[in-house]
Amino acid sequence: MIKAPDITFVYVVLAFWIAYAILKKFLFTPLSGILEQRELEERTAARVHTESLEELSRTVARAEQALSEARREALRQREALRAEGHAHLEKRLEDARTTAAAAVEAGGREIDSHVARLTVELPLKAAEFARGLAEKILGRKFAA
Repeated sequence: MIKAPDITFVYVVLAFWIAYAILKKFLFTPLSGILEQRELEERTAARVHTESLEELSRTVARAEQALSEARREALRQREALRAEGHAHLEKRLEDARTTAAAAVEAGGREIDSHVARLTVELPLKAAEFARGLAEKILGRKFAA
């Protein structure tokens, strides 16, 4: 008897191609699209990250330059203020020296006037003191 050919192989191949077409349409194509989108986003993120790092380094360099300039300006101002303060101190010291010299001179004049007055009074008082002492020792009064 003649047997009909076994066509299960044809059914398996046909089922395979149908399953492949369905999986391709609903799984492989969307999945490859998702993977391509992720890869694109990854490249974009890497590019943005690189640009951000470059911008950060430029910003840090500008900030360091500005800070350096601010330090130099602060140093200039500090030196100017220090010089101004030193000049003010010297002026105040000179004023104090002038005032002290005037006070010393006035004190010297006062001492000289006291010396002159006492130079005149001392011999008179010494004579008077000697007379009083002699009167007490001798017990009598002297004629003037």
